[in-house]
Amino acid sequence: MNHLPLLSLGAIQWSFLLLVFTTMSLYAGDPNVVEEPVFLTPEESIDTFILPDGYEINLYASEVDFPLRNPMAMSFDAQGRLWVSNAPTYPHLLPGEPPNDSVVILSDTNRDGRADESTVFLDGLYIPTGFAIRGQGAYIVDQPNLIYAEDIDGDGVADTREIVMHGFGSEDSHHSMSAFEWGPDGAFYFNEGTFHHSQVETPYGPKRVKYGAVFRFDPRSHRLDVFSSYPYANPWGHVFDAWGQNIISDASNGANYAGAQVSSNFDYPREGQEVYTGGTPVESFTPGGRRPTSGTEIIHSRHFPEEVQGRFLINQCIGFHGVRWYRIFDEGSGFGSDSMPQELLRSTDVNFRPVDMMLGPDGALYILDYHNPIVGHMQYSMRDDRRDHAHGRIWRITHRDGPALEPPEVVRASTASLLNLLEAYESRTRYHARLELQSREPADVLPALDQWIASSNPEDSGHEHRLLEGLWVYQGLGAVNQPLLERLLQAKDPRARSAATRVLRHSLTAINDPLPLLRQQVHDDDQRVRLEAVLACGFIPSSDAANVALMATKRPMDTAFEYVLDRTIAVLGKYGEPSGPIPTDFMLKRLDTEDLIEEDLDEFVAYELLTRGDGVSSEKRNSALQYRSEERRVGKECRSR
Repeated sequence: MNHLPLLSLGAIQWSFLLLVFTTMSLYAGDPNVVEEPVFLTPEESIDTFILPDGYEINLYASEVDFPLRNPMAMSFDAQGRLWVSNAPTYPHLLPGEPPNDSVVILSDTNRDGRADESTVFLDGLYIPTGFAIRGQGAYIVDQPNLIYAEDIDGDGVADTREIVMHGFGSEDSHHSMSAFEWGPDGAFYFNEGTFHHSQVETPYGPKRVKYGAVFRFDPRSHRLDVFSSYPYANPWGHVFDAWGQNIISDASNGANYAGAQVSSNFDYPREGQEVYTGGTPVESFTPGGRRPTSGTEIIHSRHFPEEVQGRFLINQCIGFHGVRWYRIFDEGSGFGSDSMPQELLRSTDVNFRPVDMMLGPDGALYILDYHNPIVGHMQYSMRDDRRDHAHGRIWRITHRDGPALEPPEVVRASTASLLNLLEAYESRTRYHARLELQSREPADVLPALDQWIASSNPEDSGHEHRLLEGLWVYQGLGAVNQPLLERLLQAKDPRARSAATRVLRHSLTAINDPLPLLRQQVHDDDQRVRLEAVLACGFIPSSDAANVALMATKRPMDTAFEYVLDRTIAVLGKYGEPSGPIPTDFMLKRLDTEDLIEEDLDEFVAYELLTRGDGVSSEKRNSALQYRSEERRVGKECRSR
């Protein structure tokens, strides 16, 4: 018998095996999966839910009355309709069968908290793991394509369909494009998991990704960028807070990251890097082991009590079946969190599989339920007979003391009315108003936007956030208001300065000589502002940008910041070595001791040798000490002359 030559495996092969065995152990023996699954009716399922006192849940829609089959993603449009993608084809097509997954639109016309109408917007799709609504249409996953379909005549059914981009990885269908989320900048973001090899042709050249990433697509310019290349397993969550800071959630390990800490212009993995290291360089800001997770939201809705505003929500669909929530706060260059004594939602029905969520126009929280005895396809056969292709549900969480909110008019609203909605408390109201403004013609928006900015009262508590909302609208329209940008780069609130620095990063080609602005930001008192400045430097092809980024070493940095700085300097290395004492010190600290010993002795090398622990011989240490002593003696003699 031939045996696998394990002893000859390289580091990458060992790492891959570690990933496989670790993942299998996490999934193996799932006690929630039974030989003969039993499905509860929606009415019976209500009794399986456990919520904190005061919270209530009701069925919004189910497979009983609507075409919901293996729903994977959902999103509200500006009219208050709920779009849902169905993927009964998952995990793959059977031979000889055509793809027929779909996107459906659900409506609650009488506002009683239950859907009463539906239309099939588009069918004939293949595993649509995500989509982003724009106007009367949507960008939709049709693996391995990103397509755009639009309803021209307003009947809720797509009249046109075109491929926007092709070449996204689809080797592992549930690792494909997912977690679509519009950023405040007018671009939409979507994630991709490991084991994929995307190669996408774009008008700006090909974009290639391996082993997990977050993409950023600007629909106005059709520019596709890799926002984050990182050793993700399968990121299925993405959400932005009120100040434009994003949270990226990795489903497989349950890790949640501050977006800035895992983004850069550095492609992972580079030549010589291991594909999997058994861990990730940046720590999750929420407790580990709570996995797998998908779908995220942040509560900014006056329907819910004051004490839960700003809480970060995330679904979990194996072991714990429900919605976890955390109090989050700024910490270092990212976030910190506190767990709650009771989670927002838990179900004893093992078929309840929450995979997406969103706050609705009425202020309630809507949960998408994949509703299946089996999820994933590593631990069970792809053709396991227990896989269900006939169920799908949407649940609605409310608070008994909070009245439903009045949905705002967005689609037919004037530009002036939409600008006023940017001051609304509800995050999703601002989200829809901003999207509507950014989808209109610039000539129809910019004059009113200029007036709205000019009318803002500096004495108002929300003044800087209002200016930031205005800056995002300019950005989404493809316009650069440099005076407003520079004004916000020096705002009083560090969250505004951080957000403005990110806008600068995405506007570098439109700004004359951005390095002086970044040099200003890299000396900011706030660590997150400095981090955003370092990230921006990584997109300027020059050694001068590396010198500016390295100025950050003069101020405190947490480990995630150091990781981002390392990646920034690495990606800028091809443009020439940075010069001066700060770069020299930075580079020497990152040399292995064996390589450091081979360096020619100078004052920097000598100092680094003396500060190292093990690995430096007594002879080498004495040489360094003698060199520094000689340097000091010569220096004193020169000064005495």
